[in-house]
Amino acid sequence: MATAVARHPAMLRDSPNVATREPIYDAAVIGAGIVGLAAAVALARDGYRIALVERSPPERHRGALGFDLRSVALAPGSVDFLRALGGIDDADLAPIEAMHVWEYDGSASLRFTGDGAIAFVAENSALTTRLWEVAADCLDTVPRISVTGLAETPDGVFVAGPDICARLVIGADGADSIVRKLAHASQRVEPSYRGGGQRAVATVARAAKPHDDVAFQRFGRSGPVALLPLRNHSHDTVSVIWSTSEADAQHVQRLGDEAFRTALCKETEGVLGDFLAVDQRLSFPVHQALAADFNPNPRTLVIGDAARTLHPLAGQGVNLGIEDVRALVGNATRADLGAPGRWRGFARERRTRSKLMMASMRALLAAYCGPHAGNPWMRLTRNAAVRFIDAAAGVKAQLVREAMGLGPMAFSRGMRGGVAPPRSETGRGLT
Repeated sequence: MATAVARHPAMLRDSPNVATREPIYDAAVIGAGIVGLAAAVALARDGYRIALVERSPPERHRGALGFDLRSVALAPGSVDFLRALGGIDDADLAPIEAMHVWEYDGSASLRFTGDGAIAFVAENSALTTRLWEVAADCLDTVPRISVTGLAETPDGVFVAGPDICARLVIGADGADSIVRKLAHASQRVEPSYRGGGQRAVATVARAAKPHDDVAFQRFGRSGPVALLPLRNHSHDTVSVIWSTSEADAQHVQRLGDEAFRTALCKETEGVLGDFLAVDQRLSFPVHQALAADFNPNPRTLVIGDAARTLHPLAGQGVNLGIEDVRALVGNATRADLGAPGRWRGFARERRTRSKLMMASMRALLAAYCGPHAGNPWMRLTRNAAVRFIDAAAGVKAQLVREAMGLGPMAFSRGMRGGVAPPRSETGRGLT
C-alpha cells in the first residue's frame, strides 16, 4: 500500500494502482525556472530519463524599452555552467566590469573590479525560453499541468496531476513551492528589519549617462537600490531593483513616469544623471526564508528558491540555485537516484551554504537598514569597515571570487568530485 506524503491524500484516489506503479523516470523536476530547467537538462545530458513539469511554460517578454522587466545577475561560474548546457547566448549577456557600492549616510564606498567581467546580467525570460528549447530536445516536458499530490511507491514517487512515477522528485518550483508543502517541509521566514516588511520594485530605465558596464548599488534608509547594466548599443539602459518598505514601495508604484524618474535619480544620487525613460513597474515581496530540510523525504529534494529565498541585494539567489544543480549532478550516480540516504549529505551541505549566505545578507541589512542603522557609532563602524575592505586588496578579491562562484565556499564535496569548478576567463587578477 502506498504511503501518501501529500497533505491531501484524497487527491490520489483517482489514480488507480498507485502502489504498483513502476518508475518510468529517473527524476521528475517540478518547475521550469532557470534552476529547474538547468537541473533537468544537466541530468538528461548525463543520461538520465527526466520529466520536467511546469504549469506555465516560459515565454519571452519585452517591455516598452525592449527588455524584460526582470533580469538576473549571473556569476561567471553560473554562466560557464549554463553555457555548457547550451542555455545561454552570449549576445544576451551584459558584462559587469565593475561594481560601485555606497550608502546614504557616509563618505566611504567600495568599488570591485577585475581583469574581465565580474558578473553578467541576463534577462530572465531570455534564459528560460532558451533553456526550455534545449530541454524539449533531450527530455520529456509536461507543460500546463499542476502537481496536486505525491505518493510513495515501493521504489519511487507517484506525482499526481501529470500522473507520472519517478525514482526522485526535485522541487524547483519557486518560493511558494508546492513540492515543499506536499512533502511537509516547514520553512522559517526571517522577520523584516522594518516592521511593515519590504518589497522590491523592478523596472528598466534609460539614463542620460552611459553605464560603461558598471553596476551601482546604493543603500538607502529603508533598503538598497541597484542599477544593473543592460546590453544595447548606447550603453544607457539599466535594470532597476529598488528594495524598500511596503509603504514606500506602494508610493513608488503609484508615481507617474516623470515623478518616478525624478525619485529614482534622487535615490541614486544622480550617479547616471537624469533618467530619460522608464518602463512599467512590477513589485514583489522581499524576505529571506529557509526550508527546514532540503531532502524532506528519501525520494524528494528541494532546490533553488524552493529551498531558500534570499534578499536580492547581492543578486545571489539564482547563483546559489545553480550551485545546487552543480552539486546535484556531482552527487548523482548511475544507481537509483532516490535510494534511501543518497541525498542526506547533499542536503546538509547545501543548507549550510544557504545559512552562511543568508547570514551575510542579514548582517548587511542590519548594518544599513536595521533599527540601529542611524546610530552614530554604527555609522562610524560601517564606514571604517568599508574603508578597510576597499583598501585590503586581498580581502576584496576574495569577496569578489566568492560572489563570482569561484571561491572555496561555493563548492561542496559533490561539486568537486563530480563537476569541476568553473575555470572562467574573468576570474583572474581581481582587485
